[in-house]
Amino acid sequence: MSIIKNSNKNLFLVAFLNIKWFEWLLFLIMIFIGGYCVLTDNTHPMWYLIVNYICSMMGICCVLLCVHASWINWIFGIINTCLYIIILAYNHIFGTMALELFYYLPVNIIGLIMWQKHLDKTEKYKCKTRVMNWKLRIIMTIIVIFSAIICHYILIKIGGKTAWLDAFVVVIGLNAMFYEIKRYTEHYYLWIIADFIALIQWVILADMIMLTKKSIYLILAVIGLFNWKKLQKERNLENI
Repeated sequence: MSIIKNSNKNLFLVAFLNIKWFEWLLFLIMIFIGGYCVLTDNTHPMWYLIVNYICSMMGICCVLLCVHASWINWIFGIINTCLYIIILAYNHIFGTMALELFYYLPVNIIGLIMWQKHLDKTEKYKCKTRVMNWKLRIIMTIIVIFSAIICHYILIKIGGKTAWLDAFVVVIGLNAMFYEIKRYTEHYYLWIIADFIALIQWVILADMIMLTKKSIYLILAVIGLFNWKKLQKERNLENI
């Protein structure tokens, strides 16, 4: 892969070894619960369950690596996004599907490139993290609220099942991904909100695999927030 041709292959191993034991425990929970659902679920077709299961594994790997500011997370994010689009289409969650297809997919590729331009000088598998000022936070909040209202109206028109929840997932996700590419620590505040909303969404849709995945996402988002704050304060000279 040309994007990572100048990177040491050992960085992949180092990045995964940096993941904490309790974070690996969450990954194992996803493996066992997802596997159980694949074997016992009689309400979804087998192809859907398998795609859902693989998607969950890729998604958890992506989030685990992002928690430690590893640029390698974007590679797993690309795979996760492609599979998640299939899942969302099957469930008629059109707003989030459009977000994944037209925004997350190309942005994952952009993020992979951008993060490698701002690597930690000591640990090359990590990027440098930043913080937002209060003005950016206020602007971000206003944009999220008004965009959600507009998005909700559009989703109602095209027949979305969970329009309000879907609308907030879309607009919060748009902002969260943008600030994640820009390496701002505050993107985790948005992911916490988005993951909580998505959790409610999958409870309504009664999908145990996705429910487990989003629950783990929420936990890891909280862990990631603290990790990124620590990185920004202790390791990185860059805050611009």
